[in-house]
Amino acid sequence: MRILLLVLVLMMAGCATAPVAIQRAPFVDAPFSFNGRIAVKYGMRHDATDIHWQHRGYDDITLLGPLGYTAARIYRDANGATLDDAYGKHYAAADAESLMEKTLGWSVPLGDLRYWIVANPSPESAAKEERNKNGQLETLIQQGWEIRYVRYTTNKVDALPLEINMVREGLDVIVKVDKWEAQ
Repeated sequence: MRILLLVLVLMMAGCATAPVAIQRAPFVDAPFSFNGRIAVKYGMRHDATDIHWQHRGYDDITLLGPLGYTAARIYRDANGATLDDAYGKHYAAADAESLMEKTLGWSVPLGDLRYWIVANPSPESAAKEERNKNGQLETLIQQGWEIRYVRYTTNKVDALPLEINMVREGLDVIVKVDKWEAQ
C-alpha cells in the first residue's frame, strides 16, 4: 500500500508545472490585477487593509476589512469615480483623488499610481528615476511623490514590484503585493 501511495505521489509531482513568472507588459498602460495589502499613515492615523486592484482601461479597487468583507470599493473610469462603503453609502465625484480625500481622509493620484504600481513613471509629467544594478526602477520622484521600489518578483528588468513605499507631505503609503494575476 505504501508503495502504491508513493508511486501516485511521484506521478502527481511529475505532472505538476512550474509557476509562470509574471512580467510587466511591454506597453505602458497595460492591464494588471493584483492582491495585496496597503498601509497608510497620515498625521496620527494609521490605516491598513487588504487590497484587490484590477486595471483594464478602468480601475476597480476593493479594500477589504479584517474579516474579508468589502470595506470600500473604488471605481474610476473616464467618466469619473465612485466609492461604495461597507455601510451601503454611494459617493461620486469627477475624479478619484477628491473622492478619496472626502471619504477616506487621504488620497493618492490613481491616474499616476496605475503606472507606478507596475514600476513605470507616469507619462503625464516629468520624473526623476534611479535604477538598480539590474536596471529595475529603484526610486521614482514624480508629482511631489517619492516612490521607492523595495522588492521585485525576480531580478529581471521587466519584473513586477512586490513592495512599494510612497511618501508625500505627511502621507506615507506602503503597498505589498501578495500575488500578481496574469492578464
